[in-house]
Amino acid sequence: MLLLVRRWTVRLLKVNSETMRLFFKIFSGLLMVLLVVPLVDCAKCLVAKWQGDDTGEREGRLTLNPLEHLDPLGALLIILIGFGWSKPLAINPARFKDLKRGIVLVSLTGPVTHFLAAIVCNAINSVMYLHPGLFNSNNGRLSMGVCVMTVLAMLSQINVCLGVISLLPLPPLDGFNILHQFAGPKFKSWYYSNYAIINRASTIILFALFFCGRITNGLLDPLGWLINLVSYLLSFATAWIPHVFG
Repeated sequence: MLLLVRRWTVRLLKVNSETMRLFFKIFSGLLMVLLVVPLVDCAKCLVAKWQGDDTGEREGRLTLNPLEHLDPLGALLIILIGFGWSKPLAINPARFKDLKRGIVLVSLTGPVTHFLAAIVCNAINSVMYLHPGLFNSNNGRLSMGVCVMTVLAMLSQINVCLGVISLLPLPPLDGFNILHQFAGPKFKSWYYSNYAIINRASTIILFALFFCGRITNGLLDPLGWLINLVSYLLSFATAWIPHVFG
């Protein structure tokens, strides 16, 4: 796979930097769909089973096979724009040993797994940075080290993006599921009475937040600012590597 990355990177250098960046972006999104998304869903399925609900396991979701978690449209969006979704994971909260704790833990598993994946990508990049020989290039071609680090950096950013978005207090995201467990009866009654309208409005708000920065060229981008803040905070988890091994 790494040989394929280098071979295509050399070809793309002959075109232009924007095409090369697009290739890295699509390749990173593809890795996200094939490797990380199945890991996230599998982790949520494991936590649900630990809490007493094996519905996901019985439906074949306790696996790292990407085909079992694939949602065609969601996967395509992840590959193209870095934001999408997987096939909904069936969970029966009524089977949880503790309803509130079960829902909160399962909801937290998704974003936490995304953040851990981002930390792993950053850690690998930090280790690679300690070996300058990986960045030597010949005849103006990108080195293997640069290719891998670029892909890992983009993969890390996609994970942070999906992790932050999933924590937003908008239905049906994990953040709303957590908030819902601590809300009072009046809020729950209002939500269920206006379920359809709220969910449609939530979808519009979510896409508006995601594309707001692109439309305004970064002048108004609250979601982007939040993602950058979380990325900065997560960078501290691997900041020690160059100091210890450098």
